[in-house]
Amino acid sequence: MVWHAAVAAGLLVAAAGATEYWAAPNGDDGGPGSAARPFRTLARAAAAAQPGDLVTVQAGIYRETLRPPRDGAAGQPITFRAAPGAAPTVHAADALGPWQREAAGLWSAALTWDLGAGTQLFAGDQPLLEARWPNNAGTLLQPTRAKATAGNATTLTDPALPGAAADWTGATLWCAGGAQWICWSAPVTAYDPATHTLTFDSKWKEQWYTAKAGSPYVLIGTRAALDAPGEWWFDRAAQRVWLSPPGGADPNTLAITAKRRTACFDLSDRRHLVLQGMHFRGGGLLTNGASADLRLEGLRGEWVAHSWQQDLTGQAVVLAGQRIVARDCEFAHSSGGVVRLAGQDNKLLNCHIHDGDYLGMWNGTLALSGRRQVVHRCTVAHSGRDLLSVGGLQESLIQYNDLSYAGWLTHDLGITYGHNGDFSGTTIRWNRVHDNVAGGLGEGIYFDHCSHNVVIVNNLIYNIPDMPVQINNPGHFNLIAHNSAYQTNLRRNAITTFDHSHRNDLFGCRWLNNAFNAPLKLPPSATAAGNLAAADPGSQAPDQLDLRLRAESPARGTGTPVRGLTGAAPPDPGILYAGQPFPTVGHDFAAPPRDEPVWERPDLQYLSHLRHGCFEFGSLEGWTASGTTTPTVVGGNGWGNRVAGNADAPTGTSRFEARLSGDATLSQPVTIRPGTRYQLSAWLRVAAAGDKVELSLAVPGLEPFVAGGGNTVWERVVLEFTAPATATTATLTCRLADATGEARMDNVGLLELGP
Repeated sequence: MVWHAAVAAGLLVAAAGATEYWAAPNGDDGGPGSAARPFRTLARAAAAAQPGDLVTVQAGIYRETLRPPRDGAAGQPITFRAAPGAAPTVHAADALGPWQREAAGLWSAALTWDLGAGTQLFAGDQPLLEARWPNNAGTLLQPTRAKATAGNATTLTDPALPGAAADWTGATLWCAGGAQWICWSAPVTAYDPATHTLTFDSKWKEQWYTAKAGSPYVLIGTRAALDAPGEWWFDRAAQRVWLSPPGGADPNTLAITAKRRTACFDLSDRRHLVLQGMHFRGGGLLTNGASADLRLEGLRGEWVAHSWQQDLTGQAVVLAGQRIVARDCEFAHSSGGVVRLAGQDNKLLNCHIHDGDYLGMWNGTLALSGRRQVVHRCTVAHSGRDLLSVGGLQESLIQYNDLSYAGWLTHDLGITYGHNGDFSGTTIRWNRVHDNVAGGLGEGIYFDHCSHNVVIVNNLIYNIPDMPVQINNPGHFNLIAHNSAYQTNLRRNAITTFDHSHRNDLFGCRWLNNAFNAPLKLPPSATAAGNLAAADPGSQAPDQLDLRLRAESPARGTGTPVRGLTGAAPPDPGILYAGQPFPTVGHDFAAPPRDEPVWERPDLQYLSHLRHGCFEFGSLEGWTASGTTTPTVVGGNGWGNRVAGNADAPTGTSRFEARLSGDATLSQPVTIRPGTRYQLSAWLRVAAAGDKVELSLAVPGLEPFVAGGGNTVWERVVLEFTAPATATTATLTCRLADATGEARMDNVGLLELGP
């Protein structure tokens, strides 16, 4: 990874009255920290720096965790910056040695610290592999793996597995069992060389995960596996590490180090800080919910988190607070997610994030959650499972990104994957989404059961073996419009939906004006119009990914207008090119863009105008509560397959739903467009027979609309109306009809249908 000139050009200069401190590996912490007599450590420089001060860091390696002891101030951040032209590196590993020659070409050295499953060795800049069988002739994301011939929840059999009974006891079994949704790890408790059978202790007991014939696996971490150059094994009892050196070299000449610290930067609880142009290796960059107003510019971080036994996404690059901006950064290599973006109002701008999840667990290379997050003009590439995991993301914007190469280790996944929540107007637009390499079920943009209020528009989707966009049911109020696909649906000739409980409920979801390679086969609850399904729709140059329709294409002008996206005339299906090529996407370090977009609530036809209609913020935000009894938010039924016993639930209510009792009332005013048709819908139920819940809508100039019911099982109520020419607001209200009993409400939406 190369530090680029654009960052150097943007380096700050000390403001008037500020102090500039310096640090260098050959400095002296007892000195003044000047350019002529710099501090030796970043810790000493951080201790000296006050709000508004600069710390300029000279080239070299700093083996410590930078943990600033104080905040900056608004308009006066404390800035830690690389010296012009320098690339100082904060390293989480410390040197090992001297190395002692052992038998059979091996060497050993004392290792007196132990990070458990997070232990990692490096030779210079590159990590070394913990001893394994079979030996890895590939990469971490495309490794050499053996395949079981039989297995179950506690055993795995492979006639090719060598060794004696003691050789594999205590090893870590790393296995993609069952449906290969994930790879899991488990300790091996015994090995029978006569039957070539491992016994292990795994928490993954369901058939979707357990070992079986064909399950890929690796054994890691025993002395018997130490047989290939570049491998190491840690004898914890003796506090000694054994090494088969790369190329048979003397390890005393190879700068061998072992990870000692999990973090290179710890900005937890810190505010108003800037990191600029710094490199870091072997450890993460941490923030927490109290971190705020941080800027990370031109950073380079690699090998940010590592474990073969557990997902350490929470120790990688974690941006979890508020108003944290990472711009022009490159973050790479993690056994879990490389970057976790959580909290709210944070931004990833012009960043390159790659090579994550080589453990093959649930978190993608970029793991997104929280509110009002922005991922803009980034390149995200290569993941063991999903590339972007977006569960828990709300009111956010993912745009102008290049997203590619998911599924190197697992099956049944998407370039993006989210589920079980209200995404609250999260918009995914103007992205290149391509090259899902999963061996089984590889999707493009994928939202699983109980995903609501997502906007997916103007994306270019290609080289996807299965569906370009998949929305599993139940799902409500999602808009999929003006996307174009090429070389997708290579294994299934249909764009469909799926639900374990066969509810076929995509109420309020619309597929409009998309140009896909396969027909839509959706339930009647979904709406599809203006879509084009053709292997060759008459595109200008599909092999060059120019999917604009030629002038003579019969598909020209066959779309349906969508307010907020198109004009009044019928548009072409596919991306709204406006006569221009697809825009430039992904990062550009040579000419970095300077814009900093924010998420804005989409003002589009067919989207719900209600705020927080699925209660997935875990509160009553957006609603007004009244009455002597206070409405509350309570737990929902999750995936919604079964609430109790064996009965399927009619709907999935995700994590939360609203509860009303007695005279409690929930209401919300909504802005509407005069002369426009609307559809109000909600899922309701009561706690006991005899209770009755009412959903009403007051529109000026119209008689009040009232619907409801007394069913103890979830049922949907629907009201439709046309707003009078003078009406600009409507008020939705939910209450118990007789101010007694108890009711639940969830998945509420007010859709603009059109003129």
